[in-house]
Amino acid sequence: MGQLWLGIGPVLGTSLSESSIPFFQLFEDSPCFVVRHLHFELPYPVGHNGVMRGTKNTTRGMLLALAFAVCSLAGADLQYRVEPDPANESLKLSITIPSPSEGVRLQMPRWAPGSYRLTTNFRNVRDLTAVDESGKAVEVQHPDDWTWSLAPSGAKSVTVRYTCPSPMVGGAMHFSGPSTYLYVVDRLREPCTVAFSMPDKWIVAIGLDESKGAKNTFYAPNYDVLADNPATLGEFALLGYVVQGKPHFIALRGGAADDVDREGLVKACRFVTESEGDFFGGLPYSKYVWHFNVNDSPDGAGGLEHLSSTQISLASGVGPRAVSVLAHEFFHLWNVKRIRSAPLGPFDYTQLPKTGALWWLEGVTDYYAHHLLHRYGWWDTDRFHQDILDNVRTVRARPQRLEVSPYDASFRVGEAAGGRGNSQGFGVSYYDTGWLLGLCLDIEIRSQTGGKRSLDDVMRALWDLCRNGKPGFAEDEIRKQCVRFGGPALGPFYDKIVMQPGELPVEEQLAKIGLRMSERLDRFVDVGFDWAAVRAEQAVRVRNVHGPAKDRLRDGDRIIEANGKSLKLPTTRAIYATLQPILEKATTDEVLLLRVLRDGEEIEVRILPELSTRTGTKIDDAAPGDLQKRALREGLYYDGVPHKG
Repeated sequence: MGQLWLGIGPVLGTSLSESSIPFFQLFEDSPCFVVRHLHFELPYPVGHNGVMRGTKNTTRGMLLALAFAVCSLAGADLQYRVEPDPANESLKLSITIPSPSEGVRLQMPRWAPGSYRLTTNFRNVRDLTAVDESGKAVEVQHPDDWTWSLAPSGAKSVTVRYTCPSPMVGGAMHFSGPSTYLYVVDRLREPCTVAFSMPDKWIVAIGLDESKGAKNTFYAPNYDVLADNPATLGEFALLGYVVQGKPHFIALRGGAADDVDREGLVKACRFVTESEGDFFGGLPYSKYVWHFNVNDSPDGAGGLEHLSSTQISLASGVGPRAVSVLAHEFFHLWNVKRIRSAPLGPFDYTQLPKTGALWWLEGVTDYYAHHLLHRYGWWDTDRFHQDILDNVRTVRARPQRLEVSPYDASFRVGEAAGGRGNSQGFGVSYYDTGWLLGLCLDIEIRSQTGGKRSLDDVMRALWDLCRNGKPGFAEDEIRKQCVRFGGPALGPFYDKIVMQPGELPVEEQLAKIGLRMSERLDRFVDVGFDWAAVRAEQAVRVRNVHGPAKDRLRDGDRIIEANGKSLKLPTTRAIYATLQPILEKATTDEVLLLRVLRDGEEIEVRILPELSTRTGTKIDDAAPGDLQKRALREGLYYDGVPHKG
């Protein structure tokens, strides 16, 4: 996604980069591999930490199969160099620029692709100087905040040096291109290399291909690609797996990197790769890097997509919300990074782009991320129905939906926040709005064609238009493709729900596949309080005391034990994993026994949960006997993917 934030607890930015190994190819049937300081261990039995371990013979077999497509350093015009300075938590950077006969202007991007807001990245640039090939100083001027100018000097080349801050986190540094790399104005299309000069034992993870014969040096065909590849440097855990013969790296850093469910994470990443790669019929890169900054939380994630990698803050528990973000960011490999509207590349880094398609590029991406997790069997239909309800609730909570169309929410995003833009939309969010638009268009196309066509056809047609470096699509192309596959009725339907403000017809669309949304009265066992795990206190903090706990607990109490199980645990994830099952199993005929810390004293609290009710919304079958609607629904759910039931 652009920047999608979803989860419980603090969400921190992270990234992933690839180890600088010049040649490698891993067996596609290997479920996992581990890279540590340039050493591969091929999978075989699963160890206690969920990481596959290799044997001597399998490792030898892998080494005999090593082969990796690499790019030559020859012909690269702009040479970037990155040298980490851990002691000062900064990066020393340089750019060697050949043939500066007309003088040189350099700029720092004012925004980053995927995040549609103006930034002040120029403030990262410190101590900028320039010299020619003989070491003679070249005068530098600074005409505006994000521009530096070098006068014509007759030199064959100039080298510009500067520093940027880069904090150390758990033995590693991470940076993104648009906040780090200056670019040479009017030379954005020239090839680039970036070389990393690092301390011993450090590795680098990055989505670029390595240059042949040059250690820790990588090639990019132009600045856009260079800037779109974040890097992780240092000593960090690096896992991996292979799909369709292509290596995928999982770089872990952050405060909870050692606590993450590694086996579950590799499984989720592999599932997303296989299912979405199957949907599009292949993977559009030579290698891929998941950059993860792991935080101590049971679920949740937030991320930013790139051409052959993603940066994701990740809860160590890798719950369902985290997996949905993995699916979202990976789907962006196609939709937005390659399937894109024309204004989204090549980029003008001085001003925000204007496109009315962000509802498609972000929101429909999220629709497919969740939809494919269901279609390929990661989660069940109840979960998919809940996704629909969650998006309906968030969209209808914003009154601006009746005044701002989805197209304008996208096109006018730069007007938000006083003209600085944001990564959500103008007036309404193009994420959840686009999610529902994807559902409505998908159902309409299926309904109009008797299930012979779907939104899948539109997505794949756009892929055919944009793949292999073709220009982005025109602003009206999505509509054209919807009409192409859904028939003439899709034109006015599209205009009504995309180009005009108003309520999205979710109920009417669901009815076409035999489903209905209705209110229900749910019964549940109420323990009488809400809570949040606090890692620093190794306890659970109580809040919103009510009902059966009203006279027994107080807001701010710390629960340190529940039904005899201690909550003095080292991680938030562990605290949740201990307390949540106890509360889920609570009944109205069994006392919940808590040990509570209040005002420095431990006290025992007994609570008898009560049966309560709450109003909710459900989706159920409104036409069980209508075989035509059922067939449309089955098509939407699974579309040819084998499933149980």
